[in-house]
Amino acid sequence: MATGWSRPRDWWLPEVDELAATLCRAGPGYPSGGVLAASARLGQARADAGVGLTEALDDLAALYRLLPVGAPPLPAVRAFVEAWADVWLRVVHDASCIDPLTELTSAPYLRTRLAELYRAADTEGWSVPDRYRLVVVALDGSGGGWSLLVRRIAVAETLRAVFRGGETMTALAPARIAVLAGHDGGDAVAATLRRILAGRRGVRPARVWLADLPARAGGVAGMLAGLADQADP
Repeated sequence: MATGWSRPRDWWLPEVDELAATLCRAGPGYPSGGVLAASARLGQARADAGVGLTEALDDLAALYRLLPVGAPPLPAVRAFVEAWADVWLRVVHDASCIDPLTELTSAPYLRTRLAELYRAADTEGWSVPDRYRLVVVALDGSGGGWSLLVRRIAVAETLRAVFRGGETMTALAPARIAVLAGHDGGDAVAATLRRILAGRRGVRPARVWLADLPARAGGVAGMLAGLADQADP
């Protein structure tokens, strides 16, 4: 705590004692499954407490400095960081309309934007599905945690390069992103996006398809929920 922990009263958690005790039993060498699990639980607890990744990693390193090995081995760091990132992704997805790392909007923001379009369409006499549709990108979410976060950032960068007209880009789920784009040229844009994503290391596999919007505003919530959960076409 003396080396920079900003909130000393928040330092102790049951997960701290659990990891320390597990390390004492397992020894400081290559981490056992018990050490990895305890590291993950501490990472999750730090994220739940609102502790940033830098300070959380400093915390883990402070513990290992007391051991003969001197530094946490990579498998333990990875378990810690992935568990921290899993919690962070959920918190950011639920708490803010824009993810500060990817600059993707939240699903509630997209629902609000679509509701505005449907109201304008009803007033002005045009059809939302005739002018707009969604370009959906699905990532393999099996890796989870830090790996998925890095891939989301890469996909978001690609989307901003492809869509330059103020389109709304939204994270419907941790591994599912949708872009509210104009109906014209959608097929060509989707093909371009597939080609670029296929060439980016670390992003593959990524699947891209077009989804038509419902005729009425009442169908939007169900459609977005389905896109977030459904299997890829």
